[in-house]
This record gives sequence, structure tokens and C-alpha cells, in this order.
Amino acid sequence: MTSFYLSKPYDPPQAPENLPLDHPWALLGGISPQKFMKSYWHKKPLLVRGAIPAFGLAKKVGESLGSAISAEELFKIAGNDVLESRLIRAKPWSLKDGPFQKKNIPSLDTPDWTLLLQGMEAVHPAAAKVLSWFRFIPDARLDDLMISIAGPGGGVGPHFDSYDVFLIQMSGRRRWRISKQKDLTLNSNLPLKILQRFQIEQEWDLEPGDMLYLPPQIAHDGIALDPGCQTWSVGFRAQSYKEMIQEGLWRLAESLESIPGLEKRFADPRQLATTSAEQLPHELIAQVAQKLKGLKLDRLETFLPGIASYLSEPKPQAYFSESLNKYSPEEFQSLLAKKMLAPHPQTRLLALGKTIYCNGENMTEGQNTQTQKAWRSLAAKKKFKGATGKIDRQNSLFEAFKAGWLVF
Repeated sequence: MTSFYLSKPYDPPQAPENLPLDHPWALLGGISPQKFMKSYWHKKPLLVRGAIPAFGLAKKVGESLGSAISAEELFKIAGNDVLESRLIRAKPWSLKDGPFQKKNIPSLDTPDWTLLLQGMEAVHPAAAKVLSWFRFIPDARLDDLMISIAGPGGGVGPHFDSYDVFLIQMSGRRRWRISKQKDLTLNSNLPLKILQRFQIEQEWDLEPGDMLYLPPQIAHDGIALDPGCQTWSVGFRAQSYKEMIQEGLWRLAESLESIPGLEKRFADPRQLATTSAEQLPHELIAQVAQKLKGLKLDRLETFLPGIASYLSEPKPQAYFSESLNKYSPEEFQSLLAKKMLAPHPQTRLLALGKTIYCNGENMTEGQNTQTQKAWRSLAAKKKFKGATGKIDRQNSLFEAFKAGWLVF
């Protein structure tokens, strides 16, 4: 008699608060995060067999683990108009943007299609837990967790990314082919960014629990080998210097509104008669130079607050529902002593020293010491519970809670 085991969903654990950075991790193939960052991050690919040991352990005892999120759940999530979703078909290539009704998504056995779901950490706790495994990399670099589910032969074609990505096989098998080729010319006749000439250098079949890390500019092509193949992609963004400096300058310009001395008008009582009226006056140049020197616009610390604010902005698709409750500041303060406060899954928190930015806003400026400590806990540990001193309607924790940025 043959034993039959039903596949049960994998339950990802939450990473501990204090990550052991100098110890070997199964996730990274038995090397430590410190060694991974030194030897592989942004440098070269890494294939890890059994990155999630639970799949191998289950197989040894004759059990079968399935994805932490079932195909049925993913199809339902694809109908969410807040989530970014795309349906890609091959032979011929086509691309459609969601949301999608289940009837418009091919069956798992149908070949040559892929459904991509972005920002899954915001809609499912299992995805958020998997993201927690990668907090040995700065939050400022994190983009999101994308899930692809595909029928046999499904994929997005040979391409390259401008960012680092961890490709975790969660269900079924996927064949990955990669190349360090220098020719990254795209086929301009296709609706997707597919390489015109893909030259395969290495090839592997990944099974559930395996993982492939790829740095930027590595050409790669992933093809689903089984129905319902799921790959979870943890992507890390990399803005251009131009983008960061532009955003930093824009926010710096906004901050000038709070400097009363700049409201004064230019005056030139010592201006002499000139025969070069078309030239910008030396007096004006000298006075503007003096003001700029006082603003320290040539100093890095002047730009960093704007850059930190920009990098803490949520994704454009992020949606926050303002609290429907009628909590007063006093009731909110009472709840803080009893319940754990945490960032909404789509909230971004970044720290610049002791200053905390949340969704593009400075949340610690002008706040009492206890509130500032609460924000630092939320940024570092993703949670806070305890006393904050007296809370009024101008308290930034209360304001963020009412805006839906923080939740109990």
C-alpha cells in the first residue's frame, strides 16, 4: 500500500530581533551575513540548496510542504485593486495589468503564463515574515517581496535587473539560466524588457526551499517546470544619484520656509554706477554667497534629512485607511500600555541618527523624549509598547495612528 501525504502550507518563522550576523545561516548556504555581504552582495551570484531547511526535512519524513500562500489565495489577492499585478503570456509575448478576476487567470496546468504580484508583504503576514529574514541589509535598500505563480513554461523572458534580488523557490520547480554577458541590448519589438541576445553560461533547476541570489546587471531567465510554480522575489532598490540629490534639494528648498531671515529682501545701498548694466551685480552675488555659506549647502548633513525623508516614502501604490475608531488621545495612550503598536505593512521607517522618518515625514522633531524613544523602537524593532508621557492631538504617534500608518 502506497502512503499518500497531503501537502501542507509552509509556515515561515519571524526572524529574531537581534540577528546573529557572524554565525552561519542555512538561508545563505552555511555562511554568515557578514561573509555574504563581503563576498557576494553586489558582486556575484550565489546558489543555495536547502536555503529553507523545512522543505528538506519534510521530504525526509515523507511529508510534502506547499507554499505559505496557496494558489487560490494568490488568485483572490490578484483581484485587489490596490495591489500591483501583471499577467504575462509567452508564445507570443503579451502583458496585461491587473486587477484580475479569477476567471481571467489561466488554470495551473495551462502552459506559458505567469502572474506577478508586487508588494505582497503588505497583504499577507507570511510574506512579511520572509522579508524579516533579510534585515541584515539596510531598510533603505529594500523594495518589496514579489510573488510569481506560473503554469509550465511560464516566465518573463531573459532579462536583467538594476537591483539585487533573492529568488526563493516556494512551490514547484523553476529552471534558472544566468549570464554575466556585457551585451544588455533589449528587443524593442516586444512589450516586455527582454534581452535581444541571451547567452546562457550557467543553469540550475531550483526545488522548493532553494534560493538564488543575483546582483544587478546579471542576465537571467526563469522558466517554470511544474504547474503552480511559485517564486518569491525579495528585491532591493537602488536609486540614481541624480534622483537622490534632486529629492534632497527639493526637500531642502521646502525647509527654507522655516528660516525667517530669508524673508528679508535683497538691498544694495552700496551699489555703484556701472557701465555693464547687463551683468549680474557683484553685490547681489556676494550677498547670496554669504547666505548660502550660512545655510551650509555644501555640507552633507544639510542634504541627508531630505534624502532620508525621500527614501522613507511608501511605494506609490501604498494605501492607508484612516482609523475609523473614535479614540481620543487619552484612550490611545491607555492602549499603548496594553497592546503592541506596529508599523502598517506598507509604512516605511528610516532613521538618521536619532531622527526618525515615517512615510516621508520627520516624526521626532518637536516631540517629547518618550515619544522619540517610541519612534526609535518602531524603526529598529518594528514594534512598541509602553509609556510615552502625556499624549495630545499634536503627538506624532497619535497622528500617525489616526492616519493608518501605525496599527495595534
